[in-house]
Parts: sequence; C-alpha cells; structure tokens
Amino acid sequence: MTAALPDREARLRRLAAACSAPVEIEHDPGTGAWTYTWTDGPTAEQMRRDAEAAEPEAARGLRYLRRYSESVVALGAVRLAVATSAEDALQRPEISPATVEALWWDVPHPGPATERERSLAYAVVYEVHDAHHRNQATAREICESVARYGLAPLLHRVGAPLAPIETLTAHYAPTHAHPGWHFRLAPMSATAAFEAVRHDPRATRERIEAALTLLPELPDMYAAAGEHLRARLR
Repeated sequence: MTAALPDREARLRRLAAACSAPVEIEHDPGTGAWTYTWTDGPTAEQMRRDAEAAEPEAARGLRYLRRYSESVVALGAVRLAVATSAEDALQRPEISPATVEALWWDVPHPGPATERERSLAYAVVYEVHDAHHRNQATAREICESVARYGLAPLLHRVGAPLAPIETLTAHYAPTHAHPGWHFRLAPMSATAAFEAVRHDPRATRERIEAALTLLPELPDMYAAAGEHLRARLR
C-alpha cells in the first residue's frame, strides 16, 4: 500500500537530505506526482537507483529531473564545438540545449577535464552575460553564442597556451580558408601549416620555430625545406 501523503513526504525529504547534491522536492496535487530536482550532480539513473534502494515504497513513481548550471551548459557547448574529425571541422557545430543534455545524460558530476576547458566555459558565460547586460544566461543563449561566434576568439581572450600547430593555425587559418579553427579549434594539417610558414617571407621567429617542430610529422621530402627554415633563423 502506498504511504500516506505526510508520511511519504517525510520519507522523501529524509531521502533527499542524504543525497550527494542539494535536492528540491515538488508535489503536484493534481496528479499526485512527486519530483526530485537538482543541478549538475549525479545522473538521473543514479538518483533513481539510490532512492529505490533506500526507500522502495516511498520512491515508487518518483520523478527525477536534473538541471544544469550555466557553467556546465557552457562546458557542454565547448565540448560539442570541438571537432573530432576532419569532416566535422568543415561544418559549423550543431549545439542546442537538447544536444548538451544528451552529452551529459550518462555523466555524473560533469566538470572540465582541462584548465583550457574551464577557461573557455567561463569565458562563454561571461560573454553571454555581457551581451545581454545581466548576470544570468539561458541554456539556449549559451549554446547559440558558441555556435554563432566560435571558440577561437574566446581562446585568444583567455590567453590559453597554444601548441605549435595551434600557434600557426591561429595566424594562418583566416587566409587559408580554414574556418574549423574559428568555430571548433580544429588545427590545420601539419603540411598546410608548414607550407604556410615556408611561403611567408614575413614569418616571425616564433612561427618558424613552430613550423620546425612539425617536421617529424612530415614526409622526408620536407627535410630540405626544413634546412631552409633553419637558415632563416640564423
């Protein structure tokens, strides 16, 4: 038999208090449904398993709704934007609240894997706040900002360290028809980046040195070109 309303509410509140994330409890008098709502934290499946194990009767029919903070939405948008293949790099990323939710669906306690991710997510939220002149942002606003304006400007703004191939891509991508860097931080190929420096009479020392680090990835036929670049450093 289902527990009486006051008793069930008390049991659900005790259960919520024991959760690893702050949980709000909502009751719909019309349907009699109870809902647990929390932000980030465990997955809905984890919450369901834990609740049914601890209070199987009180948890019967309980609904679970995980919301996402601005920072976690921004982090998801950043991850979705980053290219995973050469084909992806040629297309603008498809980012929406639904795709972010799908990304995090099975991920407990989502958070940045690197300092670069952390910085980019923070920059995304800051940009949306600034653009709308308020200290809050909807998931749709965050996703649309990343999809529309890309990640490269934000990466430059936060001053994140760049790998040699990224240093070259950041400089040459606009003139080499490589939009993948602007939107997805997809670098140019080692060959394209090396050739860009090789044929740039104004290449700085930093760019020449970056190009030389790419030689191990290039065919042996580039050995002579590498020597010519080294000579430009002398």
